[in-house]
Amino acid sequence: MRSRSPAPGRIDQVFDDFLTTRMPPSSSRVPATFRETTICYAYMCSYAYGCTERSGRPAQVLTRRCMRYLPEALRIKPALSDHSLDLLAKRRESGRKLSPTTTAVLDELRPDGPKRKRP
Repeated sequence: MRSRSPAPGRIDQVFDDFLTTRMPPSSSRVPATFRETTICYAYMCSYAYGCTERSGRPAQVLTRRCMRYLPEALRIKPALSDHSLDLLAKRRESGRKLSPTTTAVLDELRPDGPKRKRP
């Protein structure tokens, strides 16, 4: 009975051939600039509160749909990200000094402390 495992070094050659084979150009009529993606970290993004593409974990988003890359006229006003709010809330909880404005923002957005509400 013949062994099914490839000869030593043979699998490497097949893999190298696969990696060096050029891919044909895309047949899509959509220009390449409209197919570019970016990684969205909604937790750290100051536009996430009004973004339609945000998700609970990092995800690839089309660049043309990301609020950060839209023209200035189409963007919403940036706000504090969830990450920033968590850092400020932890700072307040540890007893460090915060300005009255920052304290007012935290009282409004994070009255229960640094824990953010999960949807």
